[in-house]
Amino acid sequence: MEAKDLLYFGLGAAFMAKDKIKKQIKKLEDRGELSKEDTKKFVEDAKERAKKEREEIDRRIQEKIKEAIREVGLATKEDLEELKTLIKES
Repeated sequence: MEAKDLLYFGLGAAFMAKDKIKKQIKKLEDRGELSKEDTKKFVEDAKERAKKEREEIDRRIQEKIKEAIREVGLATKEDLEELKTLIKES
């Protein structure tokens, strides 16, 4: 399985979980076991956690990309800028 496939699988699972959570929260609200304020707080907390997790995933992806570039030996922007500076100084 490729990394892209894993990403799509994870996104699909996340959307399914989101729908299930919404339905469960609605049921709790309808039965009076959860107030609108509690629901709002739960949703805001969940959004904040999701944002932090997304940022962490983005950071890890960037690290892996940089690692792959180093392993392959590709020049980075910084490498090219350094070379340009060295050429100008010569």
